[in-house]
Formats: sequence, structure tokens, C-alpha cells
Amino acid sequence: MPLHVPVPLTLTPLNHDDEALLCGRAAEVETIVENCRSSRLTVVTSSSGLGASSLLRAGAEPALRRDGFVTVVYSDWQGRSIATRLREAIVRAVHEQADGAFVPTPEPLLDLLTKAQAKIGRPVAVLLDQFEDYVRCHSGTDVSDDFDAELANAVSARAGRFVIALQTPSITAFERLSQYIPNLMGYTIELPPLSPEAAKDVVRKTAAQAGIAMEDAAVDQLVTAPTVIAGAGVHPLFVKLAAERLCGAELNLASKVGRASTLLANGGADRMILESLDPVIQDLGSNHVELLFRWIPLLRSADLRRTAASEKALVDRSGKWNRFALTLLPLLVKSGLLRTIATPNGLRCELARESTTIIIHDWWLRTEAAIVARQRAQFRVRSISIAAGAIVFCYLVYWYMRLR
Repeated sequence: MPLHVPVPLTLTPLNHDDEALLCGRAAEVETIVENCRSSRLTVVTSSSGLGASSLLRAGAEPALRRDGFVTVVYSDWQGRSIATRLREAIVRAVHEQADGAFVPTPEPLLDLLTKAQAKIGRPVAVLLDQFEDYVRCHSGTDVSDDFDAELANAVSARAGRFVIALQTPSITAFERLSQYIPNLMGYTIELPPLSPEAAKDVVRKTAAQAGIAMEDAAVDQLVTAPTVIAGAGVHPLFVKLAAERLCGAELNLASKVGRASTLLANGGADRMILESLDPVIQDLGSNHVELLFRWIPLLRSADLRRTAASEKALVDRSGKWNRFALTLLPLLVKSGLLRTIATPNGLRCELARESTTIIIHDWWLRTEAAIVARQRAQFRVRSISIAAGAIVFCYLVYWYMRLR
């Protein structure tokens, strides 16, 4: 009988207090710091879930602070007041890290950075995280026109140092800034998957946080599971998720050792990853689960990328469950499965994280298979009932004719 396993789905990146937990990224952190010493802009690209946010927050930010920089990490790209909120974040960073008496005035990003650096005598490093949200959600609008120009002016004038992290599929959209920033991609770091040894460090540090000691055999299974393999390396999000779920299973058993046998009892590391969202989905209730099943084809593409759908499109897809659509949407957002984004074409809904599409897709396939199996079973029952009824009818007719 499978063991109950909790669902600690890792969606939150590491932050500056988690520097000791960042594994296998020392070279990238050193490159970012060196670039910030001499260059105006560093671009970090990666596939979803490879840890670009953790690299910036738990790696680059503390390293830059030790190197004398005032640092600010910014990732709030929704709404129209992006430039204002970014300036406010820079002012807070200056207050907290350098000069609590610094008084800004309403001014463009270029002027704010120039004034701040002259006042505190230290460079400011602006780390723009999840920038793919900006280039996706703001394109061809007055907001994007204004912010593109303001950001480009600050970068081109070398007012501060900028590190921009975005997902690889958004590079084409990002390159619209090349008309304002010469040599836009000149200093680019492509974040690779983790090496096997770094992935093992992730497993052991994750286990240590939970008070668990990992068997070597369990560690080997976690870092070699097909789902966690990414090219020539290991996917950090999935290996961390698998390690967390194994730790949860062991804690349920009052065990302090992460064992290969527990992995086997739960179907292996792949099953633990791919079934990690099942309890969250089942908690939605049967009608909402049926409706989510209908929505998934609108929320992920054939190549397992997330796609954004309007609320109207989701409601139109709902069929006889459409009365549950407006209650399901907030539940999905609250659970972390879905998020809403503001685009030039209006509000859209999409899966909260690109890397979870493989998990959602596996759930959808298993649900589809269960539906097909149920329909076949119902068909067999109906067929048997009809056949039995026909036999009984023929038997009754036979005896009726004999008794006449």
C-alpha cells in the first residue's frame, strides 16, 4: 500500500538568507560580480526551473553586497506603475544598506541612480528578476514604450549596474531593447542544469534542513530519475521537490533516514514528482476537478509550454460545468496552480510556473485514462445488461409459446 506523502511543492526561490543552500552556481555568481565591476549590463538566460531567481537572490545579491554594491532585486512586473515601483525599491535599498537619510525626488531612473551613487559613494546593482513577465505582458503599449526608454537610458549611461534574468524563450521579445541598448546581449550567462555532484548537494542540504540523513542509494536514485535529468545535467527544481517529498514520507514514518526502500514504496522518484500536485488538485472537489481537466488543453501547449487563456475562453470551454468556473479560478490562484497576468489584450490566466506543466500534463493523462477506463467499464456493464435482458426476454417468450 503506497505511503501517504505530503505536498511541499517548491515554488519559492531561495533568498539572500539562503546563500548556503545554493549549490553548483559559484562560477555564475563570480561571473556576475566581475561583470558588475566593469560592465553596465549582464543578461542571465535559463529554462524554467533551473534556478535563475535563486541565483540572483541567494547568490549574486549577497556576493555583490560583500563587494561593496548596494543591491536591489525587483520582479513585480504587473500593472502600469512599474517604473515608479522600481524606483521605490531602489530608494528602500539605499535607505536600508547605505543612507537612511537619502531623500529622493520624483525623477527618472537615470537621475535617481546618479544622485544615489553620488550621495552614498557606492555603486548600485539593480537585479531585474523574471524579466520574461515584463516583455510578455508589456509590449507595444505606452507603459512598455516609457519603461523601455527609461531603462535603456539608465543602462546606456552606466548609471548603476544591471543584471537581467529571463527565460530563454523570451529572448526574442527581449531583443526589442537592442534598438536602445547597443550590444544588448554582449554579456550573457546561459544558466545550465546542475552537475550530478551539485544535485547531490541539493538533496543532502534539503534533507539536512528536515533533520534527515540520506542513504547514498537514495541520493543516487533521486539524481538519476528520468524526470530530473535535463540535458547533460540535473533539473534543480525537480530534484529538490523529489528530495522534499522523500523527507516528508520519512517523517510520516517517524524515520530520520531517507531510504531507497521508501522511494520504491512510493513508486520511485519520478512518481513522487509527477504525483506531487494530486492532493492539491483533489482538494478542489469533484466538480472543480472535472472542470480543471477541461481547461488544461487551453493552459498548456502540445510541446508542454504554458499558454495564457482569457476568462471568457475558460468559461466557454466549461460546458455543463460553467457554473463552477467563477469559483474555481480563485481556488486555483490561491492553491498556486494558476496565476493571472495583465497583458495588452486584457487579463489572462496561465499556469503559475512553466516547469509545472510536465506535472500537470501527467495528471491530465492519468485522468483521461481513468475516464476512458470508466467509460469502457460502463459500456461493458450496459452491454452485459442488454445481453442478459435479451436472454431473459427470449426465455420468457419461449415459455410463453410453449404454454399456449
